Formats: sequence, structure tokens, C-alpha cells
Amino acid sequence: MNGPRIRLIQSTLGDGDVAANLNQALALIAQCAGQVDLVVFSETYIPGFPTPQNVARLAEPLDGPSLSALRDAARQAGVSAAIGLAERDGERFYNTAVLIDHEGGLLLSYRKTHLYESDLGVFKPGAEFPVCRWNGIRVGLLICFDIEFPETARMLANKGAEIILVLDGMMKPHGHVHRRVVPVRALENQVYVLMANRVGAGDRYTFSGESQVADPFGRVLAIASTEQPQALTVTLDMDAVDRARSEFRYVDLAAIALDPARRG
Repeated sequence: MNGPRIRLIQSTLGDGDVAANLNQALALIAQCAGQVDLVVFSETYIPGFPTPQNVARLAEPLDGPSLSALRDAARQAGVSAAIGLAERDGERFYNTAVLIDHEGGLLLSYRKTHLYESDLGVFKPGAEFPVCRWNGIRVGLLICFDIEFPETARMLANKGAEIILVLDGMMKPHGHVHRRVVPVRALENQVYVLMANRVGAGDRYTFSGESQVADPFGRVLAIASTEQPQALTVTLDMDAVDRARSEFRYVDLAAIALDPARRG
């Protein structure tokens, strides 16, 4: 199998501790050199979960020091990275995920569109579902609560996504929700869905772990612990996307069903 090697990082984090979280991410990226092609971190990995009181202090623009350090680390390790941060754009703040390539380039940024109650009063919602080409593969990003809405993954699939990366921040006692919906989103869009979640106690929540990888047939290929930091490393067989779609394509069939002119 010659597909991409991807590592999901399931970490404990310090809410509000940018320096510690950033240093942890930089060390983990360095450890990936020569081992994987892409490392995926969880939601708001750099600041932890901001609050209305501290988001202005924790948020940074996309050309800020934390993302600049991450881009340098990715380039030095020769590894791509997807990671979550609190983005400042003028006087607005967004729960943002970025994809950095192995040369340190910023390939993709996505602002969380579906805000959970912990996001309200902290972040503004995004409005776009961008997809980029990474290593010849079309990739999209989602963040936590987004994955609970089938339309979000379908938006990415409609744009040609073959891999959807979910940067998660799912907490106990609700971990079973994402454990179940991740393989469903993979099946109904015939894509790979890879979800990296946080684990352990934060200031407000205890996170449920269970980072996982689901293939285009809806099969769970790997799943992490509910209690411990862990790294899941998988090699994806990208031919599985075509095999899953060889007899029918859910995306195409859904489009026909919703368009009377095509039902003829």
C-alpha cells in the first residue's frame, strides 16, 4: 500500500496555555519526521478552549507567531500538519483549522461553521467549505460539532473531497456521538474520515478521546482510548475510494433525488 501515512494526535492540553500547547505540537511534529506524511491535531489545539474573557489574548492572525512556528516546524520535519487555533481577523475571532504542507505552506484554512454552546460568545461562525489538493488528494477540514450535521461532509464531498479531517473537541459523556457518526459520514460520502480528538480534563470539560479512522465503506480502521493520550498511525489505501464508488455514488444519487429535472 503506497498511500499517505497519517498520524492522529490525541493529547491532553492546557486551556489558555499557548506556550505549553504550542511546544507540545512542535515536538510532536519533529517526531514525525521520516515517519508520516501528515500529522493531525485536535480542535483549538494551540490555545485550548478560549472563553469570552480570554479569547482576545489567546487568538492570533494566520500570520501570527504560533502558526509561523508551526509552519517552520513542518518545513524542518518535511511533514504536513493539520491543527486548530483561535484566529483573530480584525475584531472578530474564529475557531479555525489549518492544513500546512511539508514545505511550510498554508494550503487550507477553515472556520468552524456550526458553533457549539462553548463557542457562543467567543467565536463567529464561518461560512465556507473549502477543499484543497494535498499530495494529489483532495482534502477538506471540519471541526467537532460540524460532523454531527450530514450537510457539512456532503458539502466537502460535492467539491471532490476524498479525505475529510475532523479536528475534534468532543467531551464526556457525549463521546459515543462522534464514535458513531464518523463512520456514517465516511460511508454516506464514500470518503475517508479521520478524527483527532482531545483527551483528559480541561478547565470546563473532560474530553472523550476515541480518535478514529473510518474508510469509504464505513469501516473503522483504528480507534484510540477513551482515557489516555495516544497516537494513531495509518496508511490509507486511496484506491478504496474508487472501489467504494464503483457500483454507485451516494453523492450523485442524492443530487438526482433532489433535482426533479434529473429524475426524468
